[in-house]
Amino acid sequence: MGEQEVIPLGEMIKVSVASSLGIAFEFYDFLIFGFAAPVLAKLFFPMMSGLLALIYAFITFAVGYAGRPLGAIIFGHLGDKIGRKYTLVFTISLMGAASLALALLPTYFQIGIWAPILLAAFRFLQGLSLGGEFGGGITLTGEFAPALRRAMWVGVAQTAQGSGPLLAVGLLGLLTYLYGEAWFVSIGWRIMFGLGVVIAIIGVYIRLRISESPIFTKVKSRGSISRLPLVDAFRAGYWKKILLGLGFIVGGTAMTYVSSVFAIAYLESVIHVPAVEASLALVVGFTVLIIFSPIFGLLADKYGRKPFMIAYAVGTIAFIYPYFLLLLTGQLPLIVLAQAVYNFMASWLNGAYAAMLLEMFPTKVRYTALSFIYHVGVAAFGGTTPFIATYLIYATHYELAPIYWGWFGMVITLIAFILAKETKGIDLNY
Repeated sequence: MGEQEVIPLGEMIKVSVASSLGIAFEFYDFLIFGFAAPVLAKLFFPMMSGLLALIYAFITFAVGYAGRPLGAIIFGHLGDKIGRKYTLVFTISLMGAASLALALLPTYFQIGIWAPILLAAFRFLQGLSLGGEFGGGITLTGEFAPALRRAMWVGVAQTAQGSGPLLAVGLLGLLTYLYGEAWFVSIGWRIMFGLGVVIAIIGVYIRLRISESPIFTKVKSRGSISRLPLVDAFRAGYWKKILLGLGFIVGGTAMTYVSSVFAIAYLESVIHVPAVEASLALVVGFTVLIIFSPIFGLLADKYGRKPFMIAYAVGTIAFIYPYFLLLLTGQLPLIVLAQAVYNFMASWLNGAYAAMLLEMFPTKVRYTALSFIYHVGVAAFGGTTPFIATYLIYATHYELAPIYWGWFGMVITLIAFILAKETKGIDLNY
């Protein structure tokens, strides 16, 4: 163990923003696809009808998540060998290129069956690049942050889980309101994917201007870099922590996508709520998440990570059923209430669990372990959630059927949180 270098506040802010942009891009670009799924279903799967076309759109949505575990292995390996900074520069550049390709992609009416095939291929490429983002961004932020404020700074980076979707759903609502749904079907969805390129350019510029992680630099100077980080993470006895970390991801990931990607399609296609109203409700929820994530991160630095993680899991298990009942009313104030309450509870989790994950692993495998845990978990329980939730309704004809998927995931996560050992204040110099 060693003393952690004191980082100037300006540099800490710059690192946090650099990390946030990648996570924001992740949620912006991936949720754009989910939010626009009803439109994409018509443009790329016109041979299907109604709910079945939406199911196929969500299957394509899930294809992107299949690339994330592979990306986690590739970029985690690079991040633990050559460094966090330049690996993150490459991942966000690749994401920008994939977004541009999606923005320019012809539809089924123009190139036939090649349209959904290419759509799935570019989604996979997005997933591959995103596989290096969360683990790298959180690792970089945590390795710069002082130990007594680590969860707070990680919470600041995690506000991107709100700001990315906020930008996505805000633009969706605004463009639909200003120009109408017909315009959005024609060109609006392309503009939204194209704006992802702007985020990538800004991200590359900022990331090139930050320093390499001081903790990684020390490990590299000692010659303690792992030759095969993923192999070492399992061989050195960390596999139990990796399994525990996967448990952390299950419930929160399922509920994140139930309350965002699935919720907006559910409100529009099942409850028949106007797109503008559905978007407004999500905007309020994401705003709550942005405001409170750093606050509860700071509290997790004072009182520990576990109390807030367990409180989130218990609270969410209790709230899933009321959440869907509020959505089913179709009344905007109650839908807004549902989104605000859930995202307030999600803010209890953001800084706490991410800080604990990076504190569970040594520097030489930290980027790899976090990336592997997060993206395997998200691939299994994030990318599949909109499809599973939609299929449950389709198969059972029961509008509340998705609650069972939410409960299943949250019970697993609650058990993992209970089994975890507190890591507050641990020195990352190991």
